[in-house]
Amino acid sequence: MMVSPATLAATAPLALEHNGDLYSCDHFVEPKFRLGNIKQQHMVQLVASDQQRAFGNAKRDTLPRYCRECEVRFACNGECPRNRFVSTPEGEPGLNYLCAGYKAFFKHIDRPMKTSQAHSERNGQGQDRSGTQTGQPAVDHDARSD
Repeated sequence: MMVSPATLAATAPLALEHNGDLYSCDHFVEPKFRLGNIKQQHMVQLVASDQQRAFGNAKRDTLPRYCRECEVRFACNGECPRNRFVSTPEGEPGLNYLCAGYKAFFKHIDRPMKTSQAHSERNGQGQDRSGTQTGQPAVDHDARSD
């Protein structure tokens, strides 16, 4: 199931302070990212606000070209902006410092995950529309690429 950055922002780990202040993300508890106060405005309205949507969109819109064209972007979406402080091989700023590791990991598990998914689908297992597991996926251990 593909989830948009804006949706991720709406479901991100929000930060709620003891005084009722709500922030866009638990990694950005700064005045710029304060959505409001739940004592003054309903939390649902704050989470659905234009400011929160902009926060989610910025996660996508600030990705360097290297990320936008990456074959494993679907899996990490550039990861958390707080970790985007190195430059791409082309020198563009905004690359996640964990990129090389993520890329290696997601490429490594690609074949076994596809094999497992296909096996689960053949056996009537998999996910429903909400992404909830409907059965225990069987893992094809012979498909491992060591």
